[in-house]
Amino acid sequence: FNKLSKGYKRIVYTVIEYNPLLDSSNMTTDDWGRIGKDIEKNYESYDGFVILHGTDTMAYTASALSFMCEHLGKPIILTGSQVPIYEMRNDGRDNLLGALLIAGQFVIPEVCLYFYNKLYRGNRVTKVDAGSFNAFSSPNLAPLAVAEVDITINWDTVWRANTTAKFQVSTELNRNVGLLRLFPGITAATMRAFLQPPMEGVVLETYGSGNAPDNRPDLLEELKKATDSDVIIINCTQCLRGTVAASYATGKVLMDAGLIAGGDMTPEAALSKLSYVLAKKDISFDAKKKELEAIRDALAPPLACASAKIGDIEALEALKEMGTNMCLSDYDGRTPLHIAACEGHLKLVEYLLSHGATVYAKDRYGDTPLSNAVRFRHKEVVKLLRKTGAHFSRDELDEAGTELCSLAASGDLEGLEIWKLAGADLNKPGYNGQTALQLVGPQNI
Repeated sequence: FNKLSKGYKRIVYTVIEYNPLLDSSNMTTDDWGRIGKDIEKNYESYDGFVILHGTDTMAYTASALSFMCEHLGKPIILTGSQVPIYEMRNDGRDNLLGALLIAGQFVIPEVCLYFYNKLYRGNRVTKVDAGSFNAFSSPNLAPLAVAEVDITINWDTVWRANTTAKFQVSTELNRNVGLLRLFPGITAATMRAFLQPPMEGVVLETYGSGNAPDNRPDLLEELKKATDSDVIIINCTQCLRGTVAASYATGKVLMDAGLIAGGDMTPEAALSKLSYVLAKKDISFDAKKKELEAIRDALAPPLACASAKIGDIEALEALKEMGTNMCLSDYDGRTPLHIAACEGHLKLVEYLLSHGATVYAKDRYGDTPLSNAVRFRHKEVVKLLRKTGAHFSRDELDEAGTELCSLAASGDLEGLEIWKLAGADLNKPGYNGQTALQLVGPQNI
């Protein structure tokens, strides 16, 4: 798309189509793994990903991918339509365009779901209407973005990874999980049958704020037997809005039986998280019971960038404690990480990366922190950024040949070494067909 946004940014996209196409009702955890692996395989070639998906199980796929895609630094957006896009009157066109525009313009490092002009966190959404274009809702979390006359991003709710680890997809999922909904009169035999091996994890949908009958010792006994046998049971409310809390005696009895309060998680998210966590063979049972917590950011980009320029980690730490989002940019689109990479402040770069800064942010000129570090020849910064997953875009790599040949012609071996560290191919030909290695000889690099 050319000039579809107010920033006049061109969005170039590639379509990868599965054969055969699947109805989303027929999808399994294997299909989630296939999607995740395809994203991982193409991760360094694109700035974002849009997944076209049927609406019936879209919330499950979005939740699963949000846990499978570890250390994510780019947007992954699922979207679809209630009416097929080939129909004259449909919602597919607007949903597709909106998802593409957001994925192509904004660095929102989350798995999201875009529908009816709203961008939701993927693991907080559920389908609420089978007959309306406004089919999805995020009952307990406001949208991450709203597309009206302008696209407004709610940056203070955007999740940022606080690690220097590289992106990876964990496709190992445990299928021995299930959903059980309480209802008046449910028998102990029904619950016992459901909790039998090979069941390893259960999402129990309870009444109100996480309540179950406390006058049914037979049910509570079955739950206690299951948790004592290392079956993880998550207590989620049947209500669309609200959270699980042991406010009543009928809620406390479930805690006493060993159930884990699911907070305000949707059943889709709780089931996906169980499947993901139970597949982790290298962590203990107790560790698997811990909940993930979100990080909230606020903004003060000019102060953060000024602190980054002089390498003042203490000032940035103070800003962070006040709620500053380390990924927000100044008027030129430059983040504190851009500034620190330009100045060669290695410790500051390490600090920013460990506090959620993204290596994929681009300023108004299209430069990333990696390209800045290469330009100003900060070798150790380049090494750290590469370790964290930074890479040149395909266009930058395609155009690198001329720059490399120019460095080689002038005998600038240091410059060639920096480019090589950053991932450039020294065999890339320049405009005259020669390569940098041909000009200086491979033994000199």
